[in-house]
Amino acid sequence: MDREFNTVTAVRPPVPHAPWPADGLVSFTATAVEVTADPADGPRLLRAAARRLCAAAGPDAVLGHSGGELTARLEPGLHAAMFVSTDMRHEGTGTSLLRLNLRLSGRGTTQPSAASLDHWADVWHRQALSAPETDRVAGELPLMNAAVARLRHAKPLAGFAVLVTGHFLTDLVHLVRCLAELGAPLDAMTVLRKDYAYQWRHRVHGHLEEQGVRVVDASDPRAVGDHTDRARRKQLRCLALDDGGYVAPALLDQARTRPGAGADAGEWTGVVEQTMSGIYKLRGREGELPFPVFSVAQSRLKGRIESYWIAEKAVATALELLPVLKTEGQPALVIGHGNVGAHIAALLTQRRMRVAVHDADILQLINAHESGYVTSRDLSTLLTRHEPLLVFGATGRTSMSTREFEALRRPAYLASVSSRDIEFDLPALEALASRARTSGPVARPSSRTHTLPGGVDVTVLAGGRPVNFHETDSISNLHSDLVYAGMLTGAVAVAAGQAPPGLDPSWADAVLEESGLLQDYYELYGPTATAPPWDVRGR
Repeated sequence: MDREFNTVTAVRPPVPHAPWPADGLVSFTATAVEVTADPADGPRLLRAAARRLCAAAGPDAVLGHSGGELTARLEPGLHAAMFVSTDMRHEGTGTSLLRLNLRLSGRGTTQPSAASLDHWADVWHRQALSAPETDRVAGELPLMNAAVARLRHAKPLAGFAVLVTGHFLTDLVHLVRCLAELGAPLDAMTVLRKDYAYQWRHRVHGHLEEQGVRVVDASDPRAVGDHTDRARRKQLRCLALDDGGYVAPALLDQARTRPGAGADAGEWTGVVEQTMSGIYKLRGREGELPFPVFSVAQSRLKGRIESYWIAEKAVATALELLPVLKTEGQPALVIGHGNVGAHIAALLTQRRMRVAVHDADILQLINAHESGYVTSRDLSTLLTRHEPLLVFGATGRTSMSTREFEALRRPAYLASVSSRDIEFDLPALEALASRARTSGPVARPSSRTHTLPGGVDVTVLAGGRPVNFHETDSISNLHSDLVYAGMLTGAVAVAAGQAPPGLDPSWADAVLEESGLLQDYYELYGPTATAPPWDVRGR
């Protein structure tokens, strides 16, 4: 997404925990949200932001006005001053970059905690996207717009309470908008928030809440059940667009462990899953599924097109997270030679690293061997012999645990490309390191170095989370567009209720390839590319 708008700027105090003088008013922190909007909208946006802050503070927070600023008392000893300023005008658009400023100050000896200051900053940054911003995002997602244009007339999701598991990036805002255009009621929708520290996460959160969407942490064990209950009260069927296996496995587990929970699963029409980690969680349980799972994750659309974008981002970010090292000629290892892993191995080879590959699937291992990579059936043996400086885990499951860590013979950096932190067994690494010391050089503050017995330093980049998500968008909106359009197409296919229960990847492939989506992609980005006629800004 174009970074000329939506940029969030936070300014922390030089000495955040310095003693607070007993007398006088002390300004100790300030923050601002930048919004692209008509300058005339500035006062309205500021007042709405101030009301949001006061609502979070409770009934004692009275909104006032002083010297051109809005004011409020948020908690004992903590006061807020709010004002709007204009940074620059966007020529030819009628919009400007507006700054909604928040200054927190206090009097006396009571000093708010860092957690309190972070809380108020988070609330302030939950500023919904403006109309120019949402239109800009929509223009970056033409394939989603084309899918909706084909399907909206029948309102195929009108009878469904939709649950979405999402990364809080701006494309999620448009995904929710598209679901609403397909008929899904916003007041019955739930979004499960994945806890990655994206720059835009607060604004996306605020926008969803302003739209009436319920936002719940993805780790909340009650989330799926609560969504089912809400749908039942509204007399709606349930449908999910999942990212990481948060929904279908939870429903299966509930059916096993909670009396009557089978009725919950019976109220679900189906699930669209876009990640292999979510598919792996269903392995061996396909026969238990009371509804179809539409696997975008295993589709040719995702595997053959999106995988390269993910791999490219992962390699570039991992190398940026390393300390200053010469990587050319150094050994690297890729665990998992699937769609993403194969691209990572090729990209590392292009960067002149000596690449080894391991995969538990013998066909993938043969493919890697015949592609010229160093291989071995046993991962520990490969780690010992190849001595990789950089290890990528791209299996979607746990690929390294105690045995593999003990096989390392030189300092190594581990980079995950799987959802959450499942790729490397971090508790096992911690336990192993506890017998020595946890120290050593760290590539970035978000990474951690563990010194294993024998003095080998193992650094887990990005805290074990996927490096392609680290402090940035995983891929651009123009890239995520294809998979999200596929998920919208899958949601409509699931809603039609024509597929039997279970997991059939060929069904998803057939639906996606007959939908017109790939034709849209080729026309948009192929040899005769033209401006898309479905750009919502032109409606």
